[in-house]
Amino acid sequence: VPVIDVGAIIQDVTSPAANQAVQSIAAAASEWGFFQVVNHGVPGSLIDATWRETAGFFDRPASVKDAIMRTRDNPWGYYNNELTKNQRDKKEVFDYTTDGVDPIYASENRWPDVNDSFRQTLRAYRDAVTDLSHALLRAFCVGLDLPAGFMQSDFSKRHTGFIRLNYYPVRDPLEAANVEALPVADLGVHHHTDAGALTVLMQDDVGGLQVFRDGYWHNVEPTPGAFVINTGDMMQVWSNDIYQAAIHRVLAMEHTDRYSIPFFFNPTADTSVSPLPSVVSDERPARYKTINWSEFRGKRTDGDYADYGPEVQVAQYRI
Repeated sequence: VPVIDVGAIIQDVTSPAANQAVQSIAAAASEWGFFQVVNHGVPGSLIDATWRETAGFFDRPASVKDAIMRTRDNPWGYYNNELTKNQRDKKEVFDYTTDGVDPIYASENRWPDVNDSFRQTLRAYRDAVTDLSHALLRAFCVGLDLPAGFMQSDFSKRHTGFIRLNYYPVRDPLEAANVEALPVADLGVHHHTDAGALTVLMQDDVGGLQVFRDGYWHNVEPTPGAFVINTGDMMQVWSNDIYQAAIHRVLAMEHTDRYSIPFFFNPTADTSVSPLPSVVSDERPARYKTINWSEFRGKRTDGDYADYGPEVQVAQYRI
């Protein structure tokens, strides 16, 4: 998985200095659907503080976490029984989004009753990776021969992105429950693609993330100071299959607990997603029907929460 210096992109994606990084991102998104970025502008002190707050939260008593347990109606908060492809993952999560009532679920963040620094740090981290995501979005546009700000309106009003704190313990968090009534959690996260535009992932040094390419599972090796970036389903549709939403998974931890923090950068709730004009021609007609993002995201969330039937997949919209 390529490692790309994006410092010039952060400064000005249209500058000559940024051209090599833009081309590297376009190639990685096409060939892998995954890459890592360094010189990304997120302060190391904020990263360190976010790791401390993440580990501290999952180390809290069950009563603190259970008090903000997510529901089908409100996806924000804590959960320890998530499904991917209708298979249980061996992990605990805490999800939060932008402040206020979100436009898809009409729900607000549910913060734990802990120290104030938890909320303050996570909000600051959210804002920092949002800025990075906007810079990467501009690079994705330039890589498709579009103006850098072409897709800005689909994210600037109020994006529906969210952050997830992931904890992958060696010990199954539900082992004390009625295990016979639960599916076996044999992976940290089962194979899937991400639903939105792009994901900015911070992983620790344990490893376990894998991306599927050319018939093999490839390890995404932790790189100190780097973020892992992967393209999502909506970026695949916008690019008319030029950029790939790569299948990936996380192995179950057997010896050492693992943490990771993805930011899922998603468009505004009312966005209609279809192939962009620069990638549609007589020789390459549109390959997807228009997708209503709010509806797509809602169905995917239902599938994560419980087995409410087959998960919605982008392939269902293929022409």
